[in-house]
Amino acid sequence: MQGSKREIPGMLYILVSFTPWIVYWVLCIIGNILGIVIPLVISLLLIAPQIRKWSFNLMDLISTFYFSIAAVGTFIFNLNIFMESSGFLGYFILSIMAFTSLLIRQPYTLQVSKRDYPEVYWRDRTFLMINNVITAVWAGIFLANTTIFLLLRMPLTIILSKLLVAFGIVFSIFFPLKAPAYFVVKEFKKI
Repeated sequence: MQGSKREIPGMLYILVSFTPWIVYWVLCIIGNILGIVIPLVISLLLIAPQIRKWSFNLMDLISTFYFSIAAVGTFIFNLNIFMESSGFLGYFILSIMAFTSLLIRQPYTLQVSKRDYPEVYWRDRTFLMINNVITAVWAGIFLANTTIFLLLRMPLTIILSKLLVAFGIVFSIFFPLKAPAYFVVKEFKKI
């Protein structure tokens, strides 16, 4: 843990970071204009303490940026695209965020994982590999959901996207438990 104040555990924090997106998709599906306002407010609440510390969670930063643009587009320019294409646009932005985090060698799951592990692990090859794999899986899920929302129609889009998200959650829970042993065995076989 950093500092003397106890932080929210990583797995719980990732859920908190996804909250604006969940609210966005639910409210936009039912056609409620608050689907733009409430996620923006939640994102601003999440980013406010990070601004004070000048330490940002990439997902929260991207969420704030996206929902700010969505609010301007919806309320100032009277665009309906952020409501009507919330699934496609949301997953597209999340896929860009996840792929970009891999390209800059800062997988977005690493920021969350650091909450649960001492700093000594943060540069460990296995720890970094696990976070790269989990982020890559989520990037793939986000991209697959982008494609699903682009090509398919309701309710199939919702069913398939939720199945992929459920897979991602289960993978994110169990892969870190099994991966270290896998990597050790893999290294041992090289000898």
